[in-house]
Amino acid sequence: MLRLWTSLMLLLLLGAAAAATAATTAPTRGCQPSCGGVDIPYPFGIGAGCFRKGFEIECINGGPVLAGTSLRVLKLSLDPDESQVMLPIGWECYNASDPIDTYNNWDYGETTMNNDGVYRISNTHNMLVVVGCNTLGYALSKPTKGSNYKYAYQTGCMSFCNNSASAQDGLCDGVGCCHIDIPPGLTDNYFNFREYDHSAMMDYSPCDYAFLVDRNNYTFQRSDLKMNTHRTMPVWLDWAIRVNDSISDDILSCKQAAKTGEDACAGTHSDCVNSTNGPGYNCKCSKGYEGNAYVIDGRVPWQSGDCHPGIGLVKRPNGPRLSRQRR
Repeated sequence: MLRLWTSLMLLLLLGAAAAATAATTAPTRGCQPSCGGVDIPYPFGIGAGCFRKGFEIECINGGPVLAGTSLRVLKLSLDPDESQVMLPIGWECYNASDPIDTYNNWDYGETTMNNDGVYRISNTHNMLVVVGCNTLGYALSKPTKGSNYKYAYQTGCMSFCNNSASAQDGLCDGVGCCHIDIPPGLTDNYFNFREYDHSAMMDYSPCDYAFLVDRNNYTFQRSDLKMNTHRTMPVWLDWAIRVNDSISDDILSCKQAAKTGEDACAGTHSDCVNSTNGPGYNCKCSKGYEGNAYVIDGRVPWQSGDCHPGIGLVKRPNGPRLSRQRR
């Protein structure tokens, strides 16, 4: 009797362990498939049990936002591994009574969008823009560990204009507006400025601005010299399965994930690919297959499920072969 009881307890413990593992690799039934016209594919998800850590989405007022923030989500993509969100601008405004100091009249655009470290600002899709006259603005990354420098990255540019007419609509070449490419690995939306005398330009350029933006989604207008400080910009994020704060010490790769037994690409015909922007990895369906490579054996009732033969791939007794026929 004791032996039977021990065996039953062992089976229960094994079942509980398997269930716990499944919760990290596939969502439970009944998860919301979309919000506000935006598809929510796993590892993203809305509600408990529907997302992988770091990928939670909330549906608020009929639209998706990154969990714990007010940052609106425009698109979530599995291939390529990208998300498009609206991020705040950074700014500082001078006081007419003291046009050399901004005092506390500033907001550097900092967000809490990346607490779990899964996102990187896309260096291929975005640029840094600085707007203002006599303005030096720059973007900062998160602090590094074991370094003499506080930040891993600081990159920026300076714009200048000596009268209200010198800045021209459509031009961002250093007169009223400048832009610069950003390096890979940026983890945060955070800006800062050098303060310069604005006494001669308070009527047409009372503030400094800096922001990240999709390079195909911004054209400078002279009116931007008095931009609304609540404005947000569309920004592309690269995402991957990562260890929290893996910018420095805990470098995660396909090889390391396989060793730990926590590989998110454990489904049939799901391949692991190292991230191209920072540490971490992504899952892709094997050649000739399509679907969600993060889903294990079709455990998603509302989506097409795990990787399955794509159009033109027909299953044969000896394995899948390419065919001109559609499924």
